[in-house]
Parts: sequence; structure tokens; C-alpha cells
Amino acid sequence: MPADPHPSPLTERQRTVLSAICETLLPSLEEEDDPHGLFATGAAEAGTVARVERLIASIRDPDDRRSLALLLTALGSRVASLAAIGRPVGFARLSPAQRERVLRSWAQSSVPLRRAGFQALKRLCHVSYLAWPARDGTHPAWQAVGYPGPLAPPATGTEPLREAAVAPGEVLDCEVLVIGSGAGGGLAAGVLAAAGRDVIVLEKGPNPSFRDMTQVEGDMLGALYLDSGLIMTRSGSMPILAGSCVGGGTTINYTTSFELPEETRAEWDRSSGLSFFGSRRFQESVDRVRRRLHVGTQWTTPAPRDRILQRGCEVLGWHVDCIPRNVTDCREGLECGFCGYGCRHDAKQSTVRAYLREAVAGGTRLVANCEADRVLIEHGRAVGATATIRRADGTAAPITVRARVVVVAAGTIYTPAILRRSGLRNRSIGRWLRLHPATAVLGYFPERVEPWSGSLQTRYSNELADLDAGYGVRFETAPAQFALVGSAFGWEGARRFREDVARVGRMSYIGVLLRDRDAGRVAVTRDGRPQVHYELSDYDVVHARRGLLAAAEILAAAGATEIETVQTPPVRARVSEPGWRDRLQRAADAIGYRRCRTSYITFHQMGTARMGADPAASAIDESGRTHEVAGLYVVDGSAFPASSGVNPMITIMGIADHVARGLADGW
Repeated sequence: MPADPHPSPLTERQRTVLSAICETLLPSLEEEDDPHGLFATGAAEAGTVARVERLIASIRDPDDRRSLALLLTALGSRVASLAAIGRPVGFARLSPAQRERVLRSWAQSSVPLRRAGFQALKRLCHVSYLAWPARDGTHPAWQAVGYPGPLAPPATGTEPLREAAVAPGEVLDCEVLVIGSGAGGGLAAGVLAAAGRDVIVLEKGPNPSFRDMTQVEGDMLGALYLDSGLIMTRSGSMPILAGSCVGGGTTINYTTSFELPEETRAEWDRSSGLSFFGSRRFQESVDRVRRRLHVGTQWTTPAPRDRILQRGCEVLGWHVDCIPRNVTDCREGLECGFCGYGCRHDAKQSTVRAYLREAVAGGTRLVANCEADRVLIEHGRAVGATATIRRADGTAAPITVRARVVVVAAGTIYTPAILRRSGLRNRSIGRWLRLHPATAVLGYFPERVEPWSGSLQTRYSNELADLDAGYGVRFETAPAQFALVGSAFGWEGARRFREDVARVGRMSYIGVLLRDRDAGRVAVTRDGRPQVHYELSDYDVVHARRGLLAAAEILAAAGATEIETVQTPPVRARVSEPGWRDRLQRAADAIGYRRCRTSYITFHQMGTARMGADPAASAIDESGRTHEVAGLYVVDGSAFPASSGVNPMITIMGIADHVARGLADGW
């Protein structure tokens, strides 16, 4: 029997503390204390503790695993309870009320590391409890709010691409090796294959079919997202979500297909020393991408969330418009709400459908579940890469690919790691990271909203997109499934959390997407692992704060009766009470907007191998080639000179089209 690929890092004592934390956050309550039946199945019966332990064990970064284990030791110490309740008793021996006081002391601590530790455990426990069925394929919380849970699979749908059979230790030969199959890599592979090049594509993630897209949120996060959806910034203040499967982000994204704004193109050209982003040739690449992806506004029937956003903006007299989307024959309803876990009906124009399917049919070789280790460089030129195929039983098979050209499109987090592991020394690699941070404000309505249903995103507002020199916030919505509830909702106690969950069927939210001016970085450890260092700057916090109040105003104008922030503890305001805006703002200011005070998440990462004319300030040139190594190109979001401010898919694909066509034309 093969060894467990993720052995538990916890001791028995740490496991006991974890169990007590889960029971405190998710108590099993009697009927009179839980009239909605949300907690009819408690954490213990739902298997939450074992699931959290498995998630901790599957975290890729050993430093993060050790930190969580040490956190459990610290919370279980007598010192922690002495500081919180004045009694030196181990956490597991405290009463439920005393345990909650200890957790609250950490959640609202003045010490950022304690707040981050609490948020990490809270997210793991709540998502583990709410994002999987508890019994009989459903969950008491889902039933209580009318959430349907996973839908029955269709009879037919998206089929996996044909994969190349590769033996352990095998050496493959090709003309072009593409590392990554998402917006950049998938398109580049398709364009180069169409130009007659012999292409091999290595994809770190799996090659799913519609049968694999089960719509069980926890499973889909683990299967289709980067590092199982568990990667975070080093401070613990921001979860990082990115696609990691064949098609990458284009398989799991929200189909939002914005072009890069003209003002941003001009700014990028100024900062990069190029004249590319405002050029006709870049626009021609973008236009080709839009046509290939069938980008348009035909399939933009607004979900209830989008109608709320539109109504609120119209009442306020603010900008609101349709979102262009890359879909055809979209089934706009319950099914579409699950599309962030893959489109089972093949309506989404991902790189799988738009580029790779044709390429593979024409002879392109795809190797899935295969992570590139390093690029092979000989005499200053890229000549291939070594990689590792990871099998379901936990075993690994090394392979080597020899190529004339290597195209790296492993994403903003992993591309700099590959470049560093390959020996590149350019100081811009890993720097200039932007995360396009997203947060939200919740609104509760008299009528049912069912925020998990309807099209992914169909309306947006750029009313505050230019608060200063092109930097500001945009407003969008997206389906609110239970993983989002478990991860993003603020916390002030188990009972109040239960009450908030009970109202999810009447909840909508406005997403606040910040165009971040100031950068973080991706550091690469000695053993080659990426670590993300990022915090909101004072400048960017001012815009986030402004956006949160504006989102609250949109919800109120649309008819919300109560507004709630995603802070810990949440700030709540009843719209019927005079002066609610000022009170909401003062209370939110008092809590703060950084370092685990307010919930943020990043769906869009960019900038860690940026394009530019000067090798001292950029990693790649206008052709996409690295300044250091001939034959080595980058075509993903890491090429961005700065934050795009809009969903980046079309811009990534425009850059990839330009680079790939340049390679094909100059072969």
C-alpha cells in the first residue's frame, strides 16, 4: 500500500486543541438554540477535524505547516488562557464560553500574528465544515437556507484533452516547450501549433472532464486551484486563488473579458519604456483574442446580485454597464453559479476549447499533473526543462524535455520561482507583484436573493475607478457559494456567525476590486519554493476604505435593510436608522483595513517578471524574451508592468498572442 502523500504534521496534543477549536467555532446546538437547524450536524459529526487536519497536511509550504502546528501549541498553552480569561488552564479543558473568549482575544488582538493565526484556523474550520456535504450528499446549513448544493451531472459535457504517454525518466524532444496551459500558455501553444511548430505543453494541474467537475466546493478547490486553494501571503492576510488545471484560470474564472483601459496602456508604456501597449499591433492581438473567444454581451442576463448592483448604481446616478464575457450558449441559472469550479457544458471559451483542443488534435503533446522544475540552459540559451509528473498515489516520475524554445506561463507566483531555480539573476524577477485585492460589503434584503445562482458576472461599475491618477476601485459581484461564506465572513462568536449564515439566502454583496499601486514580491526559498510577501500600502488603503463605503451606499440604494462589513468583528448598520453611513464608517475605521482586520482575497496576480525596455527594471523585453537567456520567453500575468485594474485574462492573452506570433513569424 503506497505511503500517505500528506502525513499529518500534528501531534496528539495539537490534534486535541484543533478538535476543541472546531467545536468552539462550530458547536452542535440543541433545537431551541438553533431553530434553523444550521448546526444540526456539529463539527465532530461532520468530520470537520479530520478534514482540517488533512488540509493542513496538504499545504505545500512546510513553513506554513509548521506555523499552524505551533499556533495550535500556543493556543493550547496555559499562557493563552491566562491572558484571555485569567485562568492558566489548557484550551481543551475550558468551557465553551471560555474557549470562545480565548479565540475572540486572538481574533481582535493588537498583535498581527495572533490575528493571522486565528483567521487561518477560522477559515480552515469554516470552509471544511460548509464546503463539503455533511451527510447524505447535503448539509443542514445548505438545506436551512435553500442552497441546492451540487447539481446532477449532465449526460455530456467537457471532455479531457488527450494526454501524451510518458515513461519515468523519458527524454522528450520538441521545437517549443510551453510550461503552463492557462490564458498565456494555452494560447501560445495553440498559436505556435497552428503555425506548424512541434509543441509540448506541461501543466502542473489535472486534466478534468465534466465528470470530474463535481461542484463539491472543497473538492474542486483542491483539484482545480493553485496549491489546493491553500496558498496565502506570508502574513496570512490574503488567500490567493488561481487556476491550476488544464486551461488554468480560463477554466475556473468568471468569464469577465475586459480590455486594458487606454489610460492604463499609456501608463504602462511610460513606466516600461516601451511603445507597445498603446500600439496598433497590441490592439490587433487583443482583437484576434476577442474574436476567437466570442467575447460579447449576448449572454449577460443579470443574476439577482447583478440586478442589485445595477439598481443601486442607477438610483445613485453612478456608472453601471454590461460585462463582456467569453461564452457561447451559456446556461444562465443555477448551473452557471457553479462555473467557478469549471463549466461542465463547454460554454466557457477557455484555452482548452478555443486553442488547445485543436492543437492537441493536430499533434501537440500535453502532459498534465507535471510540474516544471527548472529550465535547462546551455551557452546562454534555453534548451528545454526538467519536470516531475506527480501521480495520484503520491509517487513522482522525473522527465526531461529538450526544445529549441521554452515559453514559461506558470503564473505570477510560480513563474519567478522557475526562473530563479533555473539560475536567472535579474533583480526584477519576483518583484513588482500586484494582487488586485478584492474585498466586499454584504447587504441583507427583505426578499430572497440566492446569491449562489445566476450568471457569474454581468454588471460592473467603474464610478470610482479613477480616484487618483488612474488608481481606484471597481465594483463587481460573483456567485457566493459556501466556501466564500466560510472564508470571508467576519466573526464575533459562534452564535452570531450562525445567524449570519441563516440569512445567506437574502444576502447580496458588492465586490470591491482595488487597483493596487504599490507592489509586493515573490521570494524564492533556497529549496525553490515561492513565498508571497504583500501588504496593502497606506496609499492603497485609502482607496479600499473609500470603496467599502461606496459599496455600502450601492446596497442601501438598492433596498438593503442591513449592511455588514467583512471585518473581524463585523460592523453592522441598519439603513433605516439616521446617520448609519457615518456610524458605519467610524466603526470600520476603528477596526482597520489591514493585516487580518478586513477580509481580502486575490483572484488576479500580476507583475513578477515584468515587460520593459531596461534590463535593470524589467525581466523580459517587448518580444517576451528574458533579458538574460536567449530562447526563453514569458507570456503570463507576471509580464504586466503594473496592476491592470481590470480582470486580466484578455490582456494576458493579448500579450501571449503577440509573443507567440512573433516567435512563429521569426522562426
